[in-house]
This record gives sequence, structure tokens and C-alpha cells, in this order.
Amino acid sequence: MDKRARVRRLAVMLCSLTVFTLSGCWNYREVDKLTTVAGIAIDKGVEDGQIKLTVEVVDGSGGQDAMSVGSSRISLSGKTMFEIVRRMITESGSRLYWAHAKSIILSEEIARDGAAKIIDWYVRDTETRADIHILVSGEKTAEEVLTSDGKSGEPLSYRIDDILKNETSVSNSPTTEIFDFADTINTPGISSILPMVYSSENKGAKTASIRGSAVFDIDKMLGRMNAHDTKFVLFLRDEIKGGILTLGGYNRPPGISLEIFKSKTKVEPVLVDGQVEIRVKTHTVTAVDEVQENVDYYTAKGQAEIERMAEDILVKEMENVIEIAQKRYKQDIFGFGDRIHKKMPKVWKSLEPDWDEKFSRLKVSVQAKVDIKGTASIRKPIKTGGEE
Repeated sequence: MDKRARVRRLAVMLCSLTVFTLSGCWNYREVDKLTTVAGIAIDKGVEDGQIKLTVEVVDGSGGQDAMSVGSSRISLSGKTMFEIVRRMITESGSRLYWAHAKSIILSEEIARDGAAKIIDWYVRDTETRADIHILVSGEKTAEEVLTSDGKSGEPLSYRIDDILKNETSVSNSPTTEIFDFADTINTPGISSILPMVYSSENKGAKTASIRGSAVFDIDKMLGRMNAHDTKFVLFLRDEIKGGILTLGGYNRPPGISLEIFKSKTKVEPVLVDGQVEIRVKTHTVTAVDEVQENVDYYTAKGQAEIERMAEDILVKEMENVIEIAQKRYKQDIFGFGDRIHKKMPKVWKSLEPDWDEKFSRLKVSVQAKVDIKGTASIRKPIKTGGEE
């Protein structure tokens, strides 16, 4: 069975899984006989041909007070995921309850080897859910991310879930559920990206940091893209829901922060002299939220100049990530091929067999429109030192 067929089967199983998750408590068990799984980390085992599974489980006695919960971890290695899951019943002393798991974290080593065969066990089980987040560890192992120091009194997987829910205010990383991942790797003309998660520390407590993305060829990871570049990938994928667009910075005039209220990207395939080209147009509505220099942002003329600067930056940054995708990875992470497929199915039929190579030479033109619709409450800028 080839790679496309395998991931197609995976997508079908995920659809079936969704039916089960909507059916309510169809297989009720007493809560005190179950151990609730909060998160999952998957690494390669020490021995060749083995997988290491680490689950973070909810620990009702580990919190800071009676109303809190903590967490503990169980790690086991084996030849298959299902074998390990069953053996974990012995380790935990009870059956594992998977429906409340918030995230699956893959090590980079596992992701590069192929994610589809690893998550197959999860999507087959009738007690799991298809809306779990899937991420790639930026640390050496996935287990490192879930290794908490216990100071926060909260499962680390729950905090990862909260970070992902608030990611729209930053837009430095994609937010991907396992169903979306399987659907994308099964869709011709678009390559997957997954968020990267790192271990970090805040006020002496272990936490997680999510930034940037992992780039995939079907289900195999090829490399990483940093948070800055990922933001403009999300612009091109029409997945920007909020965040900040910066112009300059500290001691780099104009030092302006524009808050993104909404953004819409249109991708149009066109035929020019018999060759397919892509035309991208973005329209972003913003407000001025920070001005570090004495810049005119409160008159129509001043706002028009800032809008022009922001448009130039957007075009430049989007062109840059298109070049990265075309030259470094040869992967259509923007879904241009999918748009061609939908608008020009006959043309796509001739392009699909070697789309990666065709994509690497695809001509793409980018236009950006930025509107400033509001500013902060102070109408005129605060004077900086030395100004009269």
C-alpha cells in the first residue's frame, strides 16, 4: 500500500471516529476505575524497532489545594503503540481514559520517519477523540516537553491546550488537530505544517512554549520554520485571526505595532500564455497600538504612509516564505495546488504527478492592502527625549 493510500485510509478512520465522539457516553465506565490521560508524547525507544510512549495522567492528589489537580507520567517502550497502551493498564493499576487528552507530541525523529503509522493506533480506538492537538517537539525528545517539575499544580498538557486556544492573539504558529492533519496529508496540492512546542521555564515553574512550525512532505517532516516566517505562511494560508504586525522596532524607526483585527487572503490561479500562475491578494484591517517614535499616525496623510509601509512589509515577507517553501523544501504549504485543483481540474490533472517540482518553479505574485481603522486612546504621540 503506497503512502497516499495509507493516509487516505487514516482519513476514513478519522471520519468514523468523529461519529463515535458525537454519540455521547455510549460506553460508560465508573470514573474511579479510570485513569484520565491529559497528554501524550511519542519517541523512538532505546532498542532498535521500539517506540516509547509517555502519557501524562491527571493526579487528583497532586494539586496545590483540594480543588486542584496535578499530574504524573507513565513511560513504556514496545514494538507497537497498542501493545504499549495495554501494558500501561498494569503500570497505572486501572484502564486509561483517552477522551480528555489534549495533545499528542511527536519527537522530531518520529515525525521525520513518518507520522501516519504512529497515530494509526490512536484513530482506530473508539474511546479517543479526533479533536486532539498534534505537535512536534522542538526538544531532543517529546517526553522532555511533558516532564513537569510539579510546581504549577496543573497538567502541562492542559496548559499547552490553553496556549493553543490563545494562539490567535500571536499568530506565530499553526493550530492543528489530528483530524485536520490527516485530512491535509490526504489532500492533493497542499503540504502539512504542525506547531513546534518547546520546554521552557516561567517563574521557576516548568511550562511550554509554542512557536514556529514543522514542514511536512505527506506525513514525513522535512524541517523547521521559525515563528516570524510562520506568521506569513499563515497569511498565505488565510489562517490569520489576529496578532501583531510590526514596523521597525526599538531604536529602529518607525517602531510601530499594528494590531490585526481581521485579515482575508484570496488565492487565484490564472493561465498566462498556457502556464499556470498564482495571484495572491491580502486585505488586513489593523489599528495602531504602539508608536515608539514621533510618527504622524493621527492624520489621514500619516495613516496612509503607515499603511503603505505595512503593505510593503507584508509583500516582502510573504514573497520570502514562498521562496523558502519553493527552494528549500519544494513543498506547497500554502495550498496553491489545491486551489488549482478546484478551479482548473483538467489542468491540475497534468500537474499533479510531479507537483512538488512544478510548485518549485511556480510564478506567484503578491499584493497586500492594509487599512488602519482605529488607534489607541491617545490621539497624538508621546514626545520622546530631546524633542521640542
